Amino acid sequence: MKHEHGALGRALRMGRRLAAALAAAGLVLGAGQATAQSYPARSIKLIVPYAPGGVTDVSARLVAQKLGELLGQTVYVENKGGGGTRIGAAEAARAAPDGYTLLYANSITHGTLPATAASLPFDPVKDFTPVAKLFWYASTIVCHPSVPASSVAELVAHAKAHPGKLSYASAGPGTGNHFSSELFNVMAGVKIVHVPYRGSGPALQDVIAGQVSCTHDGAAKPHVDAGKVRAIATTGIARDPRFPGLPTVDEAGLKGYDMTWWQGLMAPAGTPPDVVDRLGRAARAMAADEAFRRKAYDIGLNVQYAPADALAAQVVQDIAKFRRIAAEANIVLD
Repeated sequence: MKHEHGALGRALRMGRRLAAALAAAGLVLGAGQATAQSYPARSIKLIVPYAPGGVTDVSARLVAQKLGELLGQTVYVENKGGGGTRIGAAEAARAAPDGYTLLYANSITHGTLPATAASLPFDPVKDFTPVAKLFWYASTIVCHPSVPASSVAELVAHAKAHPGKLSYASAGPGTGNHFSSELFNVMAGVKIVHVPYRGSGPALQDVIAGQVSCTHDGAAKPHVDAGKVRAIATTGIARDPRFPGLPTVDEAGLKGYDMTWWQGLMAPAGTPPDVVDRLGRAARAMAADEAFRRKAYDIGLNVQYAPADALAAQVVQDIAKFRRIAAEANIVLD
């Protein structure tokens, strides 16, 4: 074989290097396409940062079932309650960024908690890749039937007449019903005592049992209908379709009171874009399914799909909003 030399030799060597580079690029592209085509190849864990039984847990199980159908793999819920959602969110943030561990995120993990906590074991922006927003909902203020109040005015009057005697249950410090109740205290000029729990489910159960006076809950309608608790008002700026005859807190006299919440899917930071896109397309299809929408409505949720970039913007806006509320209501977490 003759030696390659001169301009011709250099051209041949350059051609071989270019061919090798193109082949390598083809292999990388092929690997990326294979990832998109093969995902998911096994079951997916959906971390819910609450104890079982509350509205977030119930809706997460609805999402897991439908998402699994659309992806052709089992999606299973793992409850990791405690720490005001810190524990579950931190575990999701530390998970491998491969699409097989997701966080059922909400206005707490990516809103009230980062707005109030002095330190967190995760960064709500840097440690997560948004996938999709799925729902929004308002809560209902409910009290045990022994509380002599059936309206906001009566609840405020009773609380003022008996300062420190009424209590409210929350899903934990920094959670939605904590924020909602403290804002109510500030705007109404009352002191209803905070009793934190490890999730909305246990909190509501102790209100039903009469251990705590009241709570703010998005999944209390069956218990209201059964007479186990009494509905006082809803927390959104507009009336809740499930309670058309029940005024909002704003309507009832605390002008400007508005507390609504979102739920959605987050993946660990660094999750491949094609995997995030696959999950996002499944979330969009899920939100468009009428049977899914009816089931969500039945548990108190309004389906509202938004893509990853919109959810990312929502997180930034919410943290700023809840920082303002925390300052007004003097909510400080350790």
